[in-house]
Amino acid sequence: MSKQFPIVNPRSQAGLVLSDATMVEFRDGCTDAMGIVPGEHEVGARVPCPNCAGEHEISSALSVPIAHNITIAEIKSEPEAGD
Repeated sequence: MSKQFPIVNPRSQAGLVLSDATMVEFRDGCTDAMGIVPGEHEVGARVPCPNCAGEHEISSALSVPIAHNITIAEIKSEPEAGD
C-alpha cells in the first residue's frame, strides 16, 4: 500500500517538499530514450531536451514528483545469512 505525503510550501518544515517533473520519451530527434524534464507535461507537448539544445515532441510521459528535503540519518546493515 502506498503512502500519501502532503505537498507543502518549501519554507515549511512539515511533510515532503516536492517539485513537479515528468519522465519522458521523445518521439523525434533525440537519441536518448528517456529523460526527466522539470514541470508537468503531456504526450504531444514540445519541451526542451535535457540532453541536447533542441526541443522534442513527447511520445510518452510519466509524472514523477521529486522530493528535496530527504535526509538519511542512519544506515543499518542487514544481518548476513547464517547469523
